[in-house]
Amino acid sequence: MVGVLIEVRNLSKRYGDIQAVDEISFRVESGEIFGLLGPNGAGKTTTIGMLTTEIRPTGGQAVVSGLDVAKNPLGVKMHIGVVPQHRSLDKKLSGRENIAIMARAYGVKNRREKIDDVLRLVGLYDRGDDNIKKYSGGMLQRLLIARALIHDPDIIFLDEPTMGLDPHARRAIWQKIIELNDRGKTMLLTTHYMEEADALCDRVAIMSDGKVVGLDSPEGLKKNGPAENVIKVGLDDVPSQLIDSLKMIKGVKDIKTVEGARTMELHIYAEKGEEISPIVMEKINSVGIAVRSLDIRKPTLEDVFVNLTGEKLE
Repeated sequence: MVGVLIEVRNLSKRYGDIQAVDEISFRVESGEIFGLLGPNGAGKTTTIGMLTTEIRPTGGQAVVSGLDVAKNPLGVKMHIGVVPQHRSLDKKLSGRENIAIMARAYGVKNRREKIDDVLRLVGLYDRGDDNIKKYSGGMLQRLLIARALIHDPDIIFLDEPTMGLDPHARRAIWQKIIELNDRGKTMLLTTHYMEEADALCDRVAIMSDGKVVGLDSPEGLKKNGPAENVIKVGLDDVPSQLIDSLKMIKGVKDIKTVEGARTMELHIYAEKGEEISPIVMEKINSVGIAVRSLDIRKPTLEDVFVNLTGEKLE
């Protein structure tokens, strides 16, 4: 399929008094890798649940492969593959047998051949007959991807596809996602890893408290951020009078205070950071606070996230 494969308009989900997803809108074009980036509780998994028909929206509309998710959920399911956050595999079976269950559910013809194909695609053909208890975390994740591909869907949804994996296994999953996209698969993934969104996604929707607070390509988000540089300062304390004083410096566009692992962090968004940093240091020294760390850099996706939400994404 070509054109817009996912159209989300003012989509909402409420659980009692909790607004889990709050009138979000976005589009996903054919051939894109589209990311939902945000912390746990931002609404990413609820959003993917609505788009894959597992959760019924309480407001708005979502159209996937031309079908309304609320009006035609069974039709939508035939066009999508889902890699869930929590592994739903039968540990008593082999990798091949786990895929076969899904193949039968979708009425896939030539099942043996198709299962061989998807096992090869994810690099598990030689281990397909092994019981999955022998699989590593990365292998299990690749098996979930193979299972999602068995009926040749238009779109693959991946919910936190590398959460809990070691760096080597994470990179291997990234490579498989890129390979599938190169083969023409449209993909929507959720992640709380900045580098994952930066490395994989053509466009990213930043989510916070159920809302989309930023949407662009990773480079576009960084380029159109609040300032040319970010001056990141680690301090033991951040009194309000210091922030007021720093805001008076010419070229400072915005300041966010973020709680770090060991210190408080000031994220100062400024033009000409190298020129401004001595003035920043002078202001801090004047209130008698020790500087634990100092970094001046071009904005990263993390800096954009902090500026938009006022929070760090761990």
